[in-house]
Amino acid sequence: MTTHQTENILSLDEIYDRYPDEWVLIAYTELDEDGTPLWGEVIAHSSDRDEVYDMLPLRKDKAVAIEYTGPLVDEGMGILL
Repeated sequence: MTTHQTENILSLDEIYDRYPDEWVLIAYTELDEDGTPLWGEVIAHSSDRDEVYDMLPLRKDKAVAIEYTGPLVDEGMGILL
């Protein structure tokens, strides 16, 4: 688990490039019309989803989102709705 204390604003594309296949806690500064972060500061990241959720208290009243930067479903895996 890595946490960040700097105010380094990145685009969502930059976040995906820097933290591949990880869960990322983002204090976002701008959202698109679908509510997806466009820009934000990475507060924490980890390959373990639960570790990132445990870092939610670090948000310090900032609006945050959690994104997974890897594939959501493994190839060949089905989803039952």
